[in-house]
Amino acid sequence: MADNLLDMAIRQLGSDGIGALAGALGLPADRGEPAVNTGLSSVLAGMLNKGSSKTGMAGLFNMISDSGVVDFSSITDIFKDPEQMGALQKSGANMLDGIFGSKAGRVGELVSAALGGGSANGGSLLKVAAPVVMSLLSRLVKSKGLDISQLAALLIGQKSHIKDKLPAGLLNELGVPDFSDLGGRLETHGHAQPQEPRPQALHHEPAKKRGGFGKWFWPLLIALAALYALNMCAKKQEVEKKPGEVILDEESVIIEETPNGAVTPPDTSGAPATGEAEGFAGSFREYLTNAARDPNREFPLTIEFAKDSADVTSASVPDVEALAKIMQENPGLTIAIEGHTSGEGDEMANQQLSQERADAVRQMLTDKGIDPNRVTATGMGSAKPIADDATEEGKQKNRRISVRVVTFE
Repeated sequence: MADNLLDMAIRQLGSDGIGALAGALGLPADRGEPAVNTGLSSVLAGMLNKGSSKTGMAGLFNMISDSGVVDFSSITDIFKDPEQMGALQKSGANMLDGIFGSKAGRVGELVSAALGGGSANGGSLLKVAAPVVMSLLSRLVKSKGLDISQLAALLIGQKSHIKDKLPAGLLNELGVPDFSDLGGRLETHGHAQPQEPRPQALHHEPAKKRGGFGKWFWPLLIALAALYALNMCAKKQEVEKKPGEVILDEESVIIEETPNGAVTPPDTSGAPATGEAEGFAGSFREYLTNAARDPNREFPLTIEFAKDSADVTSASVPDVEALAKIMQENPGLTIAIEGHTSGEGDEMANQQLSQERADAVRQMLTDKGIDPNRVTATGMGSAKPIADDATEEGKQKNRRISVRVVTFE
C-alpha cells in the first residue's frame, strides 16, 4: 500500500504547527486540519493531472528531486515568522506554477471557497501545501531510491486518500471529467521487489510443437542474423577509419551526430567477440533468471538516431530485434522503455525528444507483434544521468535509450 501523504503531513506539522498555520491564514483553530487536508489534496490532484501528460511526469520527478526539504522540526516558528513564511510561500508559488501553470490563481480561488467563512487565503494555503508535499516526496524519493515509475505509482496511490477532500470545481478547472479519470493516463510501471524467475521460459522449450511457417522462419532468421554479425565484423575496421557523422562510445546506447559533424571513434578495448545484440540478449536473459535481480536495473539499447530527432537512421536494430524475440518467448514479461538525454540545451525540448525516442522504440516493438499493453514509454529528459554531464564523454553516455523489466510472470 502506498504511503498516505496526508497522514504523513499531519504528523510532521503537528497540532502546534497546524494551529500556527491556521492563525497565519486567519482561520479558526478547529478548521486548521481540514484546511491543510484540502490544500494538500488539491496539490496532489494537480500533480496527478500534470503527470498524465507525456512529459509531465518527468517534469514532476525533476521538480521533486531538485526541491529543498522543509524543516518540520521548526515549522511552528516558520509559520509565526512573517519573513520565513514569506520565503516559504515564494518557493511554493514557483511550485504551483510548475504544477498548475496559468490555472494556479483560479485553483487558489476554489480552495478559498472550500475554506468558507469568506476566506480569501486559499492561494496562501496552497503556497504552503506545495512545499510540504514536495518535501515529503523528496524524502521518499531519496530514502527509498524511487525512480520515476515508482513515484508515479506512489502518486496514484494517493487517490483514495484525497477523494473526499478536494474543493468543488477543481476537477472541472483541471479539465478532468470525473474523479476516476484523474491521473488515468499516468503510467505506473515499476515494482519494488524482484520477482521470481521462470527459468523454463528462458530455455526455449516451446509448450507445443510448431509447424508450417515456424519450421523454416526461425532458422532463416537466425541464419540472416549470423550473416549480419559476420558482415559487421568484416566492416569494423573500415567504419573506425571512416570520417562520419556519429558519436559512438562503448557504453553509449544512442549514437548521434555531433553539432560540428566530428567523430568520436569507438573504444573497442575489452569488447566481447559476440555481436551487440548477443551481448544485450545474453545479459538480459541472465538477469531474468536471477532471483535476486535489481528491479531498477536498466539495460541500454544500441540505436542510431538522427540529430535532434526520433528518426532511426540505422538499417537494422539488433538489440530491438533481440528484445522482441525475448518478449515473444516470455508472454508474462512487460517492460518500460525510457529515453534519456544530457542536460545540454533546453530541458523541455530534451524531455520531449526523449519521449519521442522512447515512443519510437515502443512502436518498433509493437510493429514486431508485441502487445502494446506490455510496453510503456517514458521520456526522462536529463533526470537520470549516469555520467558526469560536464564532459563530452559524460554527455554522450547520458544520451541513451534503456529498457527495464516491469513484471515477469
